Amino acid sequence: MSSPPPETVSAQIPAKAEFVHVLRSVAASAAARMNLNVDAIDDLRLSVDEACAELLKAVPRGSVLELTIRRTGIDVEVVVSTDGDPGSWPPNGHERTLAWQVLSGLSDEVMFERSPSGPAVRIRMHAVLEELGH
Repeated sequence: MSSPPPETVSAQIPAKAEFVHVLRSVAASAAARMNLNVDAIDDLRLSVDEACAELLKAVPRGSVLELTIRRTGIDVEVVVSTDGDPGSWPPNGHERTLAWQVLSGLSDEVMFERSPSGPAVRIRMHAVLEELGH
């Protein structure tokens, strides 16, 4: 018997700080539907916020921020990306930034990478599930 396909949720917004709350809400809703516990949902929401802030700073002229959340087995993978060319990505010294420290503290793995559309932040977290029936 094969396992079910991973659950995936995607959303796109204009690359402007005033729209980031939409991606935070999508992330929280998707995490709740994946039965993550309240603390994991909050960590995921904050991780999305930090990733968006870092991308908006690196690519101030990007037109789109895209969020993809996928549950695979015991992990939740989040990719936040933008279009545009930041020049150098990841930025030099990114491991010493507050955003990197926050993302590293909230997740099991964080990577700054390039997606087909441009720079991206990939976050992997162990899915701490809400106990059902309590």
